[in-house]
Amino acid sequence: MSFYTKDMDCLFQAPTITTGHRLVGVAAVLGSLFVVFHVVTIIVTCAIEGFGWGVNAWVLDLLGYFAGVIFVRICRESSNLPSADFRDRNKWIVVWGFASVCARFVDTLMLFGIISWSAVYTTPNGWVLGTNILSEVLIGNAYSMTALVGSSMLYFCPADVVAESRDDLVIETEYEAPYAMMAESEQAGDDVMSK
Repeated sequence: MSFYTKDMDCLFQAPTITTGHRLVGVAAVLGSLFVVFHVVTIIVTCAIEGFGWGVNAWVLDLLGYFAGVIFVRICRESSNLPSADFRDRNKWIVVWGFASVCARFVDTLMLFGIISWSAVYTTPNGWVLGTNILSEVLIGNAYSMTALVGSSMLYFCPADVVAESRDDLVIETEYEAPYAMMAESEQAGDDVMSK
């Protein structure tokens, strides 16, 4: 059964938008940035270092890249559907997010030279290091973390299921600034005092 519809090209189309939906939607945006900037990183690395990274580095790099591409789409779909309809795939986002966060933690330590694992790659420098910091550390870590947290919220404590099953729950779609609410309560207090 496919959940994809024409409206899936947008984000945040679920009937009830929760923080989990927002986070997986943000993860989809960050993942799209990761996909673009990772290609730039590969081009810069190949132009400066050549193609002889070693089989381990190529395999791990491409596995992480293609998994990231696939999970961009899954995160986008998750932001558009009720968590109950997408529960099974949210579970896979949790699994991928956890594995990705762990792998990116090790990768970040390797990029900054804190740990060395020569079977994977040697610590880059210059432009190669700069593009890796942008795509892997800044964008990739944020992508993995928001996907993990958002999908965990949708899988383990889906607020939209609770909201849709309660008749007495009022969901406000408009946001009122705290100062506007305070001004209204002060106005009401002034009206009572003047009577």
